[in-house]
Amino acid sequence: MPELPEVETIRRQLQRNIVNKKINDVVVRWGKRLEPSRSKFIENVKGRTVKSIERRGKLLRINLSSGWSIFVHLKMTGKLILKRTGTEPTKHTHVVFKLNGKYDVHWEDFRKFGFLKLLSKEDADKYVESWNFGPEPLDPSFTFSKFKMCLNAYPNAKIKPKLLEQKCIAGIGNIYAVESLWSAKIHPLTQIKDIPEDKLKKLFQAIKRILKTAIADGGTSADNYFDAHGGEGKYVYKLKAYKQEGKPCANCKTKIIKEKIGGRGTAYCPKCQKL
Repeated sequence: MPELPEVETIRRQLQRNIVNKKINDVVVRWGKRLEPSRSKFIENVKGRTVKSIERRGKLLRINLSSGWSIFVHLKMTGKLILKRTGTEPTKHTHVVFKLNGKYDVHWEDFRKFGFLKLLSKEDADKYVESWNFGPEPLDPSFTFSKFKMCLNAYPNAKIKPKLLEQKCIAGIGNIYAVESLWSAKIHPLTQIKDIPEDKLKKLFQAIKRILKTAIADGGTSADNYFDAHGGEGKYVYKLKAYKQEGKPCANCKTKIIKEKIGGRGTAYCPKCQKL
C-alpha cells in the first residue's frame, strides 16, 4: 500500500501538473468504488477546476472550484497516472478525468480496493476528522514530546502494530515502520513500556529522516507502487529490512528474518533488534 512518501510524491506531481486545469469530462468505466453514484459524481465534477491538492496521512484530497473535494485512497494497488491527452485507458483504468492541457488523469486499480469519494466542503472536513489521524510526522509541530506522550498512553502495546494504527503518527505503513525500527534497533514486538527513552528518540529521528529521504527519492516501489508519471520510487534501493529477509544485515551481517506480526509480514535483524 502506498504510504506517506508515495502519496506525497503523487500529490506534488499532481499539484505541479493539474492545478488550475478544468475537468472537461469524466469517463467512468467501472463505478463500484465511487461515492456518490456514477451519475452524481460526473455531474458534480465535470466542468469544475482543480484548485489544490492536499494529503492527510495516506489520503489524497483534490479540491475543486465548486468547494467540493474528491478524496482518493489508493489502498493496495491504486494509481493516479498522468497520461497524455487521448491516451487509451488500460483494462484496469476505472475513471479518466479529461483536463484542458496536455494531461488527463487515469485512476487505475488492479485489485479494486481503492476508492474515490466526492464530498461537500462541510462534509469533507468532517470526513477527514473521522479518520482520527495523528500528527503529520514531518510537520514542525510534531515533536518528540508529542510522539512519546502518545505512545506512553499505550504502555502494554507492541511497538510495530501501534505505529501502523495512525493515532500517534499519520502515514506510516508497513515499509517505513519496518525500516524505522531497524534503524533504531528496536524489536517489532517490544512493548512500549520497555523501550528506553534514548531508543524511543532514535525511533522518532529515524521516522523523520527515512520519510524525508523516501520523499526525495520519489517513494518505494517494492510492491505495486508507481508515481503519477508511471515511474518507480528509488528508495527501494535503500531498504535495509523491508523485503530483505535472507540477506545480511547492513549493520552486523546477521541474516534478516521475517515473521508475521499483527497480520503483517515484518522483517528485522535478530541480533541488532533483540527482544
